[in-house]
This record gives sequence, structure tokens and C-alpha cells, in this order.
Amino acid sequence: MYKILIAENIPSLNKGEMTILDGMLESFRTLGEAQVSVLSDRPEIDAPRYVSKAKVIDIRQAWPLNGGSVSGRTGKILASILVMLQHLSFVLLYKLVGAAALRLFKSEIWEEYAKADVILMGHNGAFGTGGGIAVPVYFYPLYLPFFANAMGKPVVFYGGSTHEYRRFRCLLSRVFKSALGRMDLIALRERVSYQMMRSLGLQSDKMFVTADPAFLLQPVSHPRAIEIMEHESIAKEARPLIGITVTRRRASMAFPQLKNPEHSCMKHAEVFAEVIDNLIARLAATVVFIPHCIGFGEELDDRIVAADIRRRCQNKDRVKVVTTEYAAAEVKGLIGQFGLLIGERVHSVINAMSMGVPSVVICHSSDQRLDIIRMLGQDEAIYFVEDLAAGALLSKICDIWAKKEGISAELECQTEIMRERAMLNGKLLKDLLESRKKG
Repeated sequence: MYKILIAENIPSLNKGEMTILDGMLESFRTLGEAQVSVLSDRPEIDAPRYVSKAKVIDIRQAWPLNGGSVSGRTGKILASILVMLQHLSFVLLYKLVGAAALRLFKSEIWEEYAKADVILMGHNGAFGTGGGIAVPVYFYPLYLPFFANAMGKPVVFYGGSTHEYRRFRCLLSRVFKSALGRMDLIALRERVSYQMMRSLGLQSDKMFVTADPAFLLQPVSHPRAIEIMEHESIAKEARPLIGITVTRRRASMAFPQLKNPEHSCMKHAEVFAEVIDNLIARLAATVVFIPHCIGFGEELDDRIVAADIRRRCQNKDRVKVVTTEYAAAEVKGLIGQFGLLIGERVHSVINAMSMGVPSVVICHSSDQRLDIIRMLGQDEAIYFVEDLAAGALLSKICDIWAKKEGISAELECQTEIMRERAMLNGKLLKDLLESRKKG
């Protein structure tokens, strides 16, 4: 049995993140039996939701990251330096005395490092000077490969993305190249990241373009999806059903010329309400808001944004806001009942397209995850949020709706290819672990 440590936080209240974890677990089936651990800074939230999926490691026991005690950028930087020094101290002691180091470093995370057969990172593009854990641990993704190498553990960048940083580009490119060069395997979910890594001068023999593990999430059964619809009072005969996912982050940045993020949110709500009223009038549609993230905190709760939009709609009786929390597989099963999805959450769109549901993805033009959509051949599905306007968005939606039969057929073919490429993540991991075992 392989022991896999995902050295990142995968917040369970974000169903896009849960989708990725479920997809990773599906890809691990290639390995045979595997025991998976994942880091968390809110285990009281994550552990009940991941109880049958993965072991949740409370990093607050070992690292000075408790949300109440660390605040402000300076405090987080100081705490991150302490975490880095802890890793340095542990690995030096581990190299001297081996597992006996755990007598001094007693928190669960150190034991997980010691027992892991492989350490994974980068699942959702969390690579840079900060990120990868809900409370930012600056520098962690940069020194983790060195830490793993020193412990004799293979380290893998697993089905994620890298990001281009324009600030301090000269310095960071050298640091990134050094850290990424320590990886035993780099599996990337889109071509843009591959080109970025090639531009850093990284060798290509251990670097592959695969696909987002999210494509492997299995939805709940059709009867369960219908049961969810009944629970949410979504009538089966109220078709066509159009699903929508919205986010406060996208709303607050949609109209930067307004300067105030709250004003941008208000304008965003007005645009969506106008589009929804038009869709109801033209198609006699029922519109369903799906919360793809419900926290932690109000800023990350999609239900609040959805309720604000619904209040502005004229035809409120045709607009539903789902407020119940569902698991990622249940959300995907529900999305599969729609005739169209309009998504500001990229993984809600991946869920929809992998179910053959035509979609419009609303994203910033600089978001490289859009290459995942392009790899599906769905360039026309992309709408840039910086161009958000009711007329233009409605035109895009109606264009996709008019082509829905052809799009669904194309998606059925393309998503099967993407699933195979997503499974390649697991096959490459298996090859790496078996070669190291033989070695």
C-alpha cells in the first residue's frame, strides 16, 4: 500500500476543490491500495467531509498559523519563517537520527512526512511565494521540494498549474526553476503552464501535459440527482433549466473603473438580473443558482451573491437559489440535469462540460485555466468578465444555446479524451513509484 501525502490544504467548503480531490483519489486507483493524507488549517470543517476520503492533518498543532493569533502580512511572514525553520530543523535531525527525530517533533505532520511514500503538491495551481494552505504559508511551495529531497522522498507536482509572476520576475524565475527542478515528476493540467516551465529552461523528460483531475469526479446517480431537485423544489417539468454559479471575487473585480469593490458587486448583480429576466422571457427558463463554494466566511459564500442577484430579478418565481450544502458528486449530478450552465466558478464549468452540458465560462482574460476550456475545443464558451455587459453576455448565452445539440455531442467525445489524460496523472505516478522501488 502506498502512503500519499498531499502537502496542501483542499478546503471542503469549496466544491471545486473537493471535485479535484475526488478526481485525484480516482486517479490513485491506478496504484492499487493507497492511503491518502491532506493538510488542513480547519480540520473541524474538513475532517467530517473527508472522513471516507482522506486522513486530515491538523497543521495548527505544529505550525503557528491559528487564524486568531496570526494577522496582517508581517505576522504571516514571520510565522512562515518560523515554519520554514521548523522544516529545516526537522530535516537536519531526521538525516542524523532517522525516525528517532519524531521523539522531539511529535506533531502529526512530521510523522506524515516521515511515513509518506510520495509528497504531492500543486493540485490547483498553488505554486508561488505563498498559497497552498488556507492561511498563507509564504515560501512553503518553494522549499518543500528541497525538504522532500533531503528526506529521500519523491515529490510530485500533480495535475496543477503554475503562474507567471511579473513582479520580481528575474529573481522568482530563478527560484521557481530551482524548486521545480527538484521535482521527480511534473504533471500539468494545461498547455500554458507547460510553456511557462519550458521558458524557465526546465528539462522536459519528467514534465507532461495531462489534464485536471477534476474530470474524473463521478457524479451521483440519476435518481439521487432527481431526489436533490425535489428537495430543492425544482420541478422536472420546469425546463429548460439553466444553472448559474457566481462568486464575490469575480463580482468585486468585474468593474474596476468603479474603484469601490462594493459598487462593482452591485453593478455585477444588476447585469446578471437583467440577463436572467431576458432568458426567462425568451426561453421560459427556470434559473437555478448553484453554490460551488460556501465559505469559510461570507466573502467565499456564493449563496449570498446569488440571493442579491435574485432580489433584483423581476421574475423571482422562476429563479431558485440552492442553499443546502451538497458534496461535489451531488453538485455535479445536479448540474447534469441542466440544459445550460453559466459559470464564474471554473470547476463548475468543468463539471458541466464533462456531463455534456453546454456552458458559458465567465473569467478574467488572464486566467490561464481558460486553456482547460480551450483544450476541450470550447473557445466560444469563454466570456471575459472585464467585458461584462448584459447585452453582450446575453448574446453569448443565446449563441451557445442555439448550438447546444452540436456542443453536447462534441463535449461527449472531448471529455472522454480528457478523462484518459487525467488518469495519466495516476499512471505517471505509478511508474515513478515503481521505478524508485526497483531502484
